[in-house]
Amino acid sequence: MLRPYPLVLLAAFWMASPSLARAEDAPPSASASPSAAPATPLPELPKLAALTHPEPEAAARDELTSLLERVTSEDGRTRENARRALDDPPSTSLVDAIHARILLLRTEIDRADAATVLEDARKEARKKRKGKAKDDEEEGEWLDFLLEKPSPRTKAWRDLTRLLAMNQLLASDGGTPAVRELLWTYAYFGDLVRIDLQRKLARLKDKAVPALIEGRQHDAKMLQRWSNQRLEDMGRAIPGEAVSTNDTQVLMAVLRAYGRTRDVDALRVVLSYCDHDRAELRQAAREATATIGEPGLWQLRDAYLGMTGEKPARGWAWDRIARELFGMQDRARLAEVHALMDQGVKDVAEGKIDVAVDAFDRVLARVPLYERRAEMVSAYVARAAALAAERPADAVVLYRKALRLDAKGVDAPKLEAEVAYLEGVELVAAGTPDKFLFARALELDPSHERARAELAKLSDQATEEKRTDLTRYGIAAGLAALALFVVGWLGRGLRRRNGGGGTGNGQQPRDAEGASPG
Repeated sequence: MLRPYPLVLLAAFWMASPSLARAEDAPPSASASPSAAPATPLPELPKLAALTHPEPEAAARDELTSLLERVTSEDGRTRENARRALDDPPSTSLVDAIHARILLLRTEIDRADAATVLEDARKEARKKRKGKAKDDEEEGEWLDFLLEKPSPRTKAWRDLTRLLAMNQLLASDGGTPAVRELLWTYAYFGDLVRIDLQRKLARLKDKAVPALIEGRQHDAKMLQRWSNQRLEDMGRAIPGEAVSTNDTQVLMAVLRAYGRTRDVDALRVVLSYCDHDRAELRQAAREATATIGEPGLWQLRDAYLGMTGEKPARGWAWDRIARELFGMQDRARLAEVHALMDQGVKDVAEGKIDVAVDAFDRVLARVPLYERRAEMVSAYVARAAALAAERPADAVVLYRKALRLDAKGVDAPKLEAEVAYLEGVELVAAGTPDKFLFARALELDPSHERARAELAKLSDQATEEKRTDLTRYGIAAGLAALALFVVGWLGRGLRRRNGGGGTGNGQQPRDAEGASPG
């Protein structure tokens, strides 16, 4: 017969186990980490944008078609001008149009004929250079070889020339999407373009690294091996080397490339950028971390331990640890910002508006989209109101800043009205008044009495000017009439005098026989 004591102990353990699990899953106490703030909501994990190939725009497709037609034209000068255009970065992105065109060319090109055409062009180029090139790497651009030995009526020549021309466009673009497409041409066409691509990647340097990292996980094994070799040759094979660049755009692309390839070995390097001062790098690193996800659980746990001195709760999944980690980083990074904000609010309460505005300016310089920015509006409005009389231009700047901070606030129309009013005042002071601005201020805020007064003043001035003009025109018309009257009166007097002593034309009067008297 079983003793009751083990059963009682088992039941007691079973009843206590949920509370034990809850204690295990609970986050470490706030006192254990000075940066912890349980009341602050955890940040959401950002998502890495998927790689897509949208339908190319008609303008880009037409531009690419025109350029490829010109580079394979039968006219030599047209080909020369098109070749020069390939070296300049395109005004609009042609990557999607090139992607679609290369996929089409992939099915149409005769690879054997194209290889023969290329070899003939390279032999001809070697003859012209008289053996100066020692190996394939020093030969020059294959596109130039084909253009030096043109055969526009040969399909293989046209197809290969257009392929190399598109590769040149991608290299001139230099962005990660363009370099990614450039690498894929090796998976499509193999040794037909390999050496030409290697020279282009060597010239691109760090710009080629993100696409090469992604290339190591491409479906084509040949591209995987080739990408690995290129990274080895460039000294960028390991994560610590790959992030050694001063180009922020390249670094962001490298971090995202590690995310897309879910490279767990790179996660430690990626995590080091999750608390970067530059928001774009921080965003890229967090996107990569969230994309690597579950395989990086142990690296996330180690990062949490290194930051807090405690292990995360055993029941937390990788995403909870990542969110906790990012939340603590944000609070630590923004501790000074929060302190500035709190001091600014305190200064407003004490009437130190100018000091508060200075503090808020420093907050916005650090975090332009600070979540408490709506609390700053009253300080900027008060400071603008104090400057409006003597420095309306500065007041307008402050009112506009207040509008940006809370564009949908209940007082936004009144602030816009104040801006319109002050701009109208500035125009009046400059001698170029505009009634529209005051009318706009009244439309936005019907209770704006100063705008109403200025509008009335301008209307009175316009009426007075109209009356003055009418008076001036009346006087001028009166003077003109008087002048005409005087001229007419004098003329009539002269005619009378001439009628009594002559004909008025300087001649003596004659008698009936035509003889002059005397």
